[in-house]
Amino acid sequence: MRIKLLPGERVLVRTRPNPLPLVGPVLAGLVLLGVGGFGLGYLTGRSVPGLAEWQPVIALAALAAVVLLLVRFTVRPLVRWSGNRYVLTSMRLIHRRGATRRTEHQINLSAISQLQTEQGLAQRMVRSGTLVVDLGFDRAHAYPHVPQVATFKEYVVQAIGELPLTRMFDGVDMEIDPQYAHGGTPGAQERTQRGWAQQQWRGEQS
Repeated sequence: MRIKLLPGERVLVRTRPNPLPLVGPVLAGLVLLGVGGFGLGYLTGRSVPGLAEWQPVIALAALAAVVLLLVRFTVRPLVRWSGNRYVLTSMRLIHRRGATRRTEHQINLSAISQLQTEQGLAQRMVRSGTLVVDLGFDRAHAYPHVPQVATFKEYVVQAIGELPLTRMFDGVDMEIDPQYAHGGTPGAQERTQRGWAQQQWRGEQS
């Protein structure tokens, strides 16, 4: 999967959702194959009284039903899972979905005000979870089944802390030189402000 990067942007993390949701569809597929195989073997291996003439038709209908159920409950979830991607860049958090028809949701890291993780019992066992990104003004976006969700969250926090210093001017996000904003040496001032902003942002997450 190729991401069209912005000038100066780089990919930090690229991953799929944790496969935990596939446990149910895989088990359903095994059950369908077992039941379908037994039924087809029974219909084709012996003559059923009163249904001898219809046995080939019934067997074909049973086979078609098993295939349709497999597509619905096993193949479809597998394809949907394989088409999901989470991509963290130095500027954006991207969620791509879909194998044939693709949708993409992007969030600028500079717009994130808070991060929250949610985990169920099974998710805690495999260290996955849901990452909820709060954008303020009652807006949020959830990333379900993120693998190693705690580590992924830390990567997002680190990427936010490494964003260049910006200031809003008439509604436009403009990069400024700390030397002109507060005076002093540009390099030292930038490191001081960036460290303070990162510590404050981390404190809001705890």
